Amino acid sequence: MYKSKSACSPHKRRVFCLLLGVFLLVFGPLLACLPPKQPEARPSPLPSTLLPTVAPSPAKVTATLLPSPAPTIQPCAPAKLQTDSIQTDLLDKPMDYHVILPPCYAESPHQRYPSLYLLHGQNFDEDQWLRLGVAETAQRLMQAGEIVPFIIILPFDHSFKQPRDYNFEEVFLSLLLPRIDAEYRTLARPQARAIGGLSRGGAWAIYLASRHPDLFGIVGAHSPVVFYSNTSALPIRLRDIPVEQKPVFYIDAGNNDVDFRDVQQFTELLNGLDVPHEWHYNQGFHNEAYWSRHVEEYLSWYSSQFTP
Repeated sequence: MYKSKSACSPHKRRVFCLLLGVFLLVFGPLLACLPPKQPEARPSPLPSTLLPTVAPSPAKVTATLLPSPAPTIQPCAPAKLQTDSIQTDLLDKPMDYHVILPPCYAESPHQRYPSLYLLHGQNFDEDQWLRLGVAETAQRLMQAGEIVPFIIILPFDHSFKQPRDYNFEEVFLSLLLPRIDAEYRTLARPQARAIGGLSRGGAWAIYLASRHPDLFGIVGAHSPVVFYSNTSALPIRLRDIPVEQKPVFYIDAGNNDVDFRDVQQFTELLNGLDVPHEWHYNQGFHNEAYWSRHVEEYLSWYSSQFTP
């Protein structure tokens, strides 16, 4: 029978066992003194709550230099109403008057302005034009740049007499007008000085401008009632005004005005004498409701004449 080469005989096994016993007897105590081998330590995973947080790299910030804010423009003063009076023995009552200064008047100390004199109707006073809204309308249009800035003067005429029967003309020309030009920054020339009025005030505007074209180059007659004492002399005065001094007229009236026919006759006179004018035929009566509706038109026309 075949035997494996790795098999040991009984004799050899006894010898091996004897040698192993001797080895253990001699070296066994030494081996027992060696420290036991520790298992290799493996790092335990950290709890997720203790994991270090890695902050993302901050995004690159590009500094943008914003433009400096524009300087704040201080709004200028609105239109201003001033009131004064001329005390004189030439009239039965003082000539009270209002002055409406345009917006920015105080902030523009070197600027000079055209002037507009507006006269009220009979049985009224210098407040009538204010009641019609002239101050508010002028301020709105001037601030919007729709009309040029100008000074408005509203004088009081206390009488119902004809011009030659009392001294309104003298006080107006010798006291009021020079005072306005001295105290306010006006442009003292006829092309920059207008006179207008409604009803009786319109008659005064026609009368004064026709007699003093060297003072008033712009005339507004709104529903005028021409002075009956002036009817014969008026055509001659208008005819004799030098061409270079002829004022420009604005005439208007409502179709139901009680004096509508007289107003038409005046416009026909201007046509016949080649006096420059505008004639506005509107719907309405001879009353404040009519005039108040057209205040803006009046101011716009005066402004257009002031503008070269």
